[in-house]
Amino acid sequence: MKISSPFLSFRNLPLKYKLIFITLLVSLVISWESITGLQHVINNSNKLIYEQTANSMGYLSKEIANALDTAESISLSISVNQTLQKNIYILNNSSYLNIRSAAQKEILKVIYTNFNADVIATSVLPEASDRIVWGQNSSPESPEIIAAAKKLAREKNGSPGWLSSGRKDGSILCVRQINRIKALSLEPLGIVMIRVNLNRIVRETARRVMGTPSYTINIHDGNVLLYPSELVESIAVFPPPLENETNTYSIQKFADNRYFVTRIPIVTSSVNWSLTLGVPYDDLFYSVKEAKTTYIIRIITALILTVFLSGLLFREISVQFNYLLEKMRRVRSGNLEPYPFPKKNQQDELGQLNQYFDQMTADFKKVIDDNYVKELLLTQTQLKSLEQQINPHFLYNSLDTIHWFANRSGEKNISVIVQALGNLLRSSLSDKQDLIPLEEEIKVLENYLLIQKIRFPDTLSVSLEIPEETLAFLIPKMSIQPLVENAVIYGLDENIDGCHIIIRAELRQDFLHVEVENNGSEINEDILELLKEQKVAAKRNGVGLTNIDSRIKLLFDASYGLQFKNGKNSVTVFFDIPARTE
Repeated sequence: MKISSPFLSFRNLPLKYKLIFITLLVSLVISWESITGLQHVINNSNKLIYEQTANSMGYLSKEIANALDTAESISLSISVNQTLQKNIYILNNSSYLNIRSAAQKEILKVIYTNFNADVIATSVLPEASDRIVWGQNSSPESPEIIAAAKKLAREKNGSPGWLSSGRKDGSILCVRQINRIKALSLEPLGIVMIRVNLNRIVRETARRVMGTPSYTINIHDGNVLLYPSELVESIAVFPPPLENETNTYSIQKFADNRYFVTRIPIVTSSVNWSLTLGVPYDDLFYSVKEAKTTYIIRIITALILTVFLSGLLFREISVQFNYLLEKMRRVRSGNLEPYPFPKKNQQDELGQLNQYFDQMTADFKKVIDDNYVKELLLTQTQLKSLEQQINPHFLYNSLDTIHWFANRSGEKNISVIVQALGNLLRSSLSDKQDLIPLEEEIKVLENYLLIQKIRFPDTLSVSLEIPEETLAFLIPKMSIQPLVENAVIYGLDENIDGCHIIIRAELRQDFLHVEVENNGSEINEDILELLKEQKVAAKRNGVGLTNIDSRIKLLFDASYGLQFKNGKNSVTVFFDIPARTE
């Protein structure tokens, strides 16, 4: 399983920091859960406040909707009044001034009888005559507003419609088209336009309904702000609700102040507006905010205190661990002398562990002092003995070759063989170290191959695949030549057409890989174990293979040694040793 880098870095941290990290993590989790729980309580409190204000806002919305319905009823009453329709028709079609003046008076009577306190002014705009108006403020609307009112009335075609008056007096306009009702005809005669005092409706209704001393009310028709009509810095204006907005309450900011904002619709037969109530957050949640701040300060204080006290405790633990770790490092480096330890004489588990380790180190040093020199001499003697087993074997083979050539003829090859034999004997009997550079081992091998190629000129071929970068690395002395000799014996015995041998060396990460391959039949890959257990009889060089394997294990450790593998019409013996030049 692949371990991620952050986890690996945590595993490599000192024990003290691991313990502090775990304590801090647990404290943070507890703090997070506590703050989350507090926030949950605050959210429930917000919801409760919303539920309490929702009832008041519902009543406020109904009161405003009723006032709007009243204005719509007035507009309907005016638009269907037969007297009004008759006189508007006269104004649209007569040019006599006395008749037109009388018609205007009749229209004013109808308007006057359909008037209430929420209406600022009522205007009738005939299709072909001037405006007729009654009210507290009879100033005309702007041309843009009149054009928008006529367009809206035509679109509604007898139904009421609402739009902003464009004035700063907080008024809105209810418009309705006047259609002549006669002989199933719906001829447009004009429009009735009622300017409603929305400011008064909202203020009077809110005064009766709202118990909060400080609040702000916004009324939106889509994205159009209807109330308040005049914007000043002291009045908060909140953005209109989104089309798919589901939250009925939220916390919003305006002019560096936070407001608890609640929304509810105002619905009549012709409008679907949004009523927004904003209450200063601090007025509602002062105690909650103060409790939250105090709670967080206490959590942070407890967290700091926990980390500080835990640090003191973990420091005491880590000191003893560090002393024990330093003792282990000294022992690993070969220093078995006593390590000075503070005279606290602690009897907890860590103190006892340090004492036991000191006693174990002292006992170990005594055992080493008694047995190390003996074991070292025994190992060196065994290694030299194994090395010396090789030398007579070379000498016997070489003498057999010289004898064979001497009986056959007196050729110059005898001189070459004798010279090569001398080089081999000097190398094997020299007092050099057990490990020599690969370059020197190859020179020894070349002397051996020179003899064998003279002996078998037509049946033996050898290839050396030794990269130059491997020549400086150390290998056991006389470790390749016995492997090649073994390959020659097996190869020539089992191949009539000849024997081809390949000697390879290469670096594989931190190891030097050496192998000898020869063509021929398969070999039992457990041949070494069989030779050591004497379950098979060794051919002439069986002792050489076990010798090389034992020397490699002695020079390095038991995990190294010779290995065999069979290929397609080939046999390979190889070994890997640590790559080093010293």
